[in-house]
Amino acid sequence: MKTKNITLCATLSAVAIVFGYIESLIPIPIAVPGVKWGFGNIVVLVALYSLNKKYAFFIMLVKVLVTSLLFSSPSVLIYSLFGGILSLFAMVCLKKVNLHIINVSIGGGISHNIGQLIAASMMMKTLSVFSYLPVLIICGIISAIVTGVCSKIIIKRLFE
Repeated sequence: MKTKNITLCATLSAVAIVFGYIESLIPIPIAVPGVKWGFGNIVVLVALYSLNKKYAFFIMLVKVLVTSLLFSSPSVLIYSLFGGILSLFAMVCLKKVNLHIINVSIGGGISHNIGQLIAASMMMKTLSVFSYLPVLIICGIISAIVTGVCSKIIIKRLFE
């Protein structure tokens, strides 16, 4: 690992945690469990495009662990972890087929919501939580478009 990449990874991890904190302060006008702004995902997407999937995974893991434990509850950790892993997996796969960064972000956003619902269905032992899927997909797409646009701007300004 190069010192430059380690430093960038640490900085991006810190930014993801700060974004997670800011996200916890801004209420969401939708009363559906699992809907979040997704500001920290900007950092994961930037890491995926500017570093590599290993660094992006590390940043996602740090973001999930720290923000779940500091700004929410330990039970949220499970939902966030399932969502984060599935989201990153989807984004890595979509990036490999050369989709635009916004489309990669949308795939990640939808996958994150599906991962959360898988965790919820396992914890609650019911599939009825999937009734939230249509609303979560719509919210995930909207959030992911914003995330993708912001990530594209950041990557262009910092790394090109």
